[in-house]
Order: sequence, then structure tokens, then C-alpha cells
Amino acid sequence: MAKQPWRLSKPNSDQSSIWQSAGGRATSLLNAIILMALAWLFMQRVLPSGTFSALWICGVVILFAALTIALERSLVFLSLSTKWHYRSAFLGSIGIFLVIWFGNWLAFPEIVRPGWLIAAVFGAFLGGILATSFNERLWENNSPPSEEIVHAVYQQHLKLIGLPDRTPGLKRAFDLVVASVGLLFSLPIWLVSIFLIWIEDPGPLLFVKNSVGKGGMNFHQYKLRTMVRGAEDATGPILADERDERVLRSGYLLRKTALDELPQLLNILLGEMSFVGPRPQRTVLVQGYLSELPEYAQRHRVLPGLAGLAQVAGDYYLTPRQKLRLDRLYIEYTSLGFDLKLITLAFLITFWYRWQKSWDGRLPRWLLRFGSQGK
Repeated sequence: MAKQPWRLSKPNSDQSSIWQSAGGRATSLLNAIILMALAWLFMQRVLPSGTFSALWICGVVILFAALTIALERSLVFLSLSTKWHYRSAFLGSIGIFLVIWFGNWLAFPEIVRPGWLIAAVFGAFLGGILATSFNERLWENNSPPSEEIVHAVYQQHLKLIGLPDRTPGLKRAFDLVVASVGLLFSLPIWLVSIFLIWIEDPGPLLFVKNSVGKGGMNFHQYKLRTMVRGAEDATGPILADERDERVLRSGYLLRKTALDELPQLLNILLGEMSFVGPRPQRTVLVQGYLSELPEYAQRHRVLPGLAGLAQVAGDYYLTPRQKLRLDRLYIEYTSLGFDLKLITLAFLITFWYRWQKSWDGRLPRWLLRFGSQGK
């Protein structure tokens, strides 16, 4: 008989099967805990007393990642919600560590290190992420457009604007260097953001947005998930309201600080986006815009951007026609200097103006003066 995959599901109605399954998984969990305890003792015997080295760190991380996965597998038979299924495995792993840590502190206080707790929490969280990936994807690709829609949108762009403009070499070099540095230095922010999302609503960490890129091509625009799982299952792709009930508590913070956009650094490295350009819109929405406003295709002559003139000079709820007017202005005046100015203004909005109670959502006009035309 083929082995049944592990999955999150309700227990079988046959009580004997339930208890047989529960007993087997409890035995597996007990074996995992015993093996972990033996591994812990082995580490203490092999490594010198009082050592707090990279080996210890790696050992603790691996042990508690494995323990969390074992706990997750053993708790499948319980009638827990998806959220508490993962959380219980994570918290149970931390609880077991605290017992071990306290026992070591009583017996060998001279070798106990507070840093072990950090390593154990990270290991338990890593185990939770791995357990999630075994049951489901770590990204959520909601309402992807059909192949017919993707092809139709591309063909409309090809007919309306032809081949897109070539990306200037200096602009591409700037994007590559800054995106690489940004990924390196933002790693701690990624870890904290992912932890906040996962502990509040365990499941997929990334949200995949199918958007129109340069030349009308569909691409996967990556974002940190800021809404509840399956937020668009019932509605399909729609714009979020200003006070959308689907947004997570951690999601509000990530959205307000624009940290949910961090994964788009990957899009920039892949050449699908730039730091500055027209903000990408969903493919299914663009299809509707083109039917009423064919010139909307002109905004896709260049790479879409992480920041754009429409977002700096306007707001999230601009109409497609208003966005097009501002995007045309950007394409007309585009230059590396103008890009740097828009990046600076985007930072000011995100980390200063947006937090001012008196701000009306508009920047002072003198900040929005354009430079000279040219590439």
C-alpha cells in the first residue's frame, strides 16, 4: 500500500484508528525527544565545558528544528485549527528547551549560556517553517490569470506600443548594486517580519501578485503576506480598502512602513522590476483598463518600479487615468538623477510624512519639480 502523505486534516471517525494513529505518533515523538536528549548529552561530552561556539549554535538550532517538526507530525491527530497546530509545535519545542535549560542551569550553572535560548527559538521557528513547507507552499498565488488572459494582454501591448524601450545600462547597474546591498542588510528585517507573520497567522509567508511588466509581460511580483490566508478566495483580485479587515495586525505595520515590499528586491535582481518606474498592476485589472483606456499600455514601455511618480505625487487610490498621466511624465523626464530624487521622496513619505497626523497625503509642490527631459 502506498504511504499516505502527512497532511492537516480532521481525524478519522473510527475511534480505534484515531487512538492507534495517536499512539504511533506519540511513540515517534517520544523517540525523537530521547534522541534529542542523547544528542544534547553528546554535545556536552564532546565539546569542552563552557564552550559557546559555532558548533554549539548549529547543534542547538538543528536539534530544536527537528524537534518542532516531530511535534508537528505528532499533533496532526488533534482537533486543532491550522494556526494552533503550528503554534503548538513551536511553543512545545520552546517549552522542552526551557526544561532542559533549567535542568542544566541547576546541575552545571557554569556552562549554561543565555545565547542558547536565542539559538533554540531560531531552531524551533526554522522547524515550524519547514513543517509548513512540507504541508503547503510558503507562497500564496491567489487568483492567477488564465493563459488566455496573459496572452491577450501581451498581444494588446504588442499592437499598441510595439517592442518596449531598452533599459539604460546605468539604471540597470544601479538597480543590481543597490538591490544586492539591500538584500544583505535587510536580512534581519526579513527574519523579524517573517516571524511576526508566521506566529500571527501560520502558513504561507509570501504573496505572489501576477502583474504586468515591461512590454505587457506577466510576471510574479513578490510581497510579504500581510493578509489572512486565502484573503481573495471569495472575492478574486481586488484593491484593498483603507481599513481592510483581512489585513493582519503585523500586516498593518508592514504596509505602513512598506516593508512588505522587501521581496521585490528579488524581482529587481531578476530584471523584472526597477527601483523606480510605474508601479505594476495586476494582469486581470490591466486587461479591464485596456478595454476602456487603450493608451494605458504606454506605461509599460519601461520596467515597473518599486517606487513611482504616481505613488509619490498621488496616493494609492488614484484612478487608472490619473496614474497614466503621472507615469507618462516619469517616462518623459526619466534619468538617474530623477530616480534618486523619487527614491528619496518615497523614503520621506514612508518614514516621515505618513506618520504625521496633519499630513493630507500630498507632498509640497516644490519637492515635485521635474528636471530636464531625457534618458
